[in-house]
Amino acid sequence: MKHLQHKKYWSLLASLMTVSFFLGGCVSRNTDSFSYRLIARPISQLLEWFADIFQGNYGYALIFLVIIIRFLLLPLTFKQQEAAIIGTEKRKYYQSYLSQFQTKIQEAQSSEEKMLYTQQQQAFMKENGISLFGNMGCLPLLIQLPILSGMYMAIYTNQSIQEYTFYGLPLGERSIVLTVIFVLLSVLQMKMSLVTMPEEARKQQSSSMLFMPLMMGLFSYSTAAGISLYLVTTTVIGVIQQFFINKFIRPRLVEQVDKEMKDKPIQFEKFFNAATPSTSKKPKEVNPKKATKNRNAGKQSRS
Repeated sequence: MKHLQHKKYWSLLASLMTVSFFLGGCVSRNTDSFSYRLIARPISQLLEWFADIFQGNYGYALIFLVIIIRFLLLPLTFKQQEAAIIGTEKRKYYQSYLSQFQTKIQEAQSSEEKMLYTQQQQAFMKENGISLFGNMGCLPLLIQLPILSGMYMAIYTNQSIQEYTFYGLPLGERSIVLTVIFVLLSVLQMKMSLVTMPEEARKQQSSSMLFMPLMMGLFSYSTAAGISLYLVTTTVIGVIQQFFINKFIRPRLVEQVDKEMKDKPIQFEKFFNAATPSTSKKPKEVNPKKATKNRNAGKQSRS
């Protein structure tokens, strides 16, 4: 199971990086291109509109746009988080059973026996509604990637944003201050999210907890302060959401899962026993030397 968890984590990380690179380059710098008109231009127009509302303050316009985006993603975010928490809590109950299947699969003496245990493990998971890959909860992040890509191009092609200074921070230049704030907030958010994970997964994730914040921090420092302000704002909202989830939603879901598992115990024996090969009686092996000796003794007695 540890191998599956590690494989799932690194597969998810590789997928996110691949999609990030793709979406990061999908918006052309050519203002007449289809991708720019589809993503970057509407974002730029929204920023101009919000800046007019805030009396020409592009910093507040960026923050307000992030708030709107996160508000629209709120139902999806909470749904994904709830699914992740329920899956994590259920895993505490069925983890030991899956480990028994994995042990038998690894100790299988033949491909047929290995296939039999694998099939019964899949049937066991289906019967009990178990999914190893259904609780990743990264869809809200993926939805934000095109927006971040469009925001990147909108800032770099909008001269007014490039020249605006927000509390002493030029939005068109790099900002080490916003980058440091973003990295610290990202670490805090990851620590808060680890609370919902089981102890074993928590230890595994904590060793690589700084990797993603540092990678995103390098990205933040290499771009304009306007992008860093976007990242800081969305991370602040993420921290607030995670606090709310840990404080109010998670205790309710943990109680719900405990009650569900008591009312509907995990069905294990019928699948595990069905996968155990039947042991038929084998004929006793005859010692050739002993058999020859017995035959010779019989000949001598007859003579």
